[in-house]
Amino acid sequence: MSGSNPPMNINMPYPVYAAYPPKGHFSSESESTLNFSSQNPLIHNDDPRKILRTPSPTQAEFNFLNGIKEGKTTRQKIQSYLIIAVILTIIILISVYNQKIVTALTPMTNWLHDHKFGFLIPIAILIVLSFPPLFGHEIIALLVGVAWDLPVAFVIIAVGTILGEIANYFTFKYACTARSEKLEAKELSYGLLAHVVRQGGFLMVLIIRFSAIPPHLATTVFATVGISFWTFLAAALLSLPKQLTSVYVGYGFKPSQKDNKTTNTVEKIVLVAGILVTIAAYVWVNRQMQAAKPDFIYARRKARQGKVGNVNGNGTGDANFPASFREEV
Repeated sequence: MSGSNPPMNINMPYPVYAAYPPKGHFSSESESTLNFSSQNPLIHNDDPRKILRTPSPTQAEFNFLNGIKEGKTTRQKIQSYLIIAVILTIIILISVYNQKIVTALTPMTNWLHDHKFGFLIPIAILIVLSFPPLFGHEIIALLVGVAWDLPVAFVIIAVGTILGEIANYFTFKYACTARSEKLEAKELSYGLLAHVVRQGGFLMVLIIRFSAIPPHLATTVFATVGISFWTFLAAALLSLPKQLTSVYVGYGFKPSQKDNKTTNTVEKIVLVAGILVTIAAYVWVNRQMQAAKPDFIYARRKARQGKVGNVNGNGTGDANFPASFREEV
């Protein structure tokens, strides 16, 4: 051949270990536009190894984001069926034998009503039942409705409910926050609920208390994810009508109100309204959780990135997540 060929001008990609962007590759204007500066926490010309990408979702996160449910074990299925069977049995027995139950409990309800400090007993029971996994607020409310007339019955249930919720809130806030942070990191469903509560604030707290989620279980979440006491207390007070629905149903069971058409009509209206509000609140909360899934999963991915690379300049990752979360994910 006559002479050597000129070298080809091929724009080869820069190796990942090279300082990025290469000095002099961009004009000053393009550098300003693209913000390739030493202040960008993801770009460090002095240490190119810190150029990181957001980690991909884990398999569990991918399944959770796309609604792919993992199969339950036989033991888990049996436990779920047993819980449903017990709840349905209690509901059916109360519905079918309500008058017989009221008649059988009449001596006890009369004693509570006639005793000088009888009202303190249901209040104390409600406080104890406010701690998970205990339950039975509705049953106590029914009995109080039978034992006392309105509005005394309402006051008793309101006082017992609020005192129990306050005790529950402070117990979990100071004794279980660290455990809750670890659970939030491991259990995606719980983590999503905590994320939605933080983002939704007072409105979310209030509607959750009206939903099908048991109030005392919801309180444990509010206490451990950073909801302030006053926000929680305001929501608890405003959601008392839901708790008082059972009181009015019990009041309708009283022998003196058995043939009262007005009481029976109001009882049915209150019961139906309570069920509808509970369902509507649950549907709304569920939709908010579904809508928040992408942001929640992305935040977990960024937290993992923060664990590997110095996202915030100090290696702490997303400041909205507790330290144990960033350690676990």
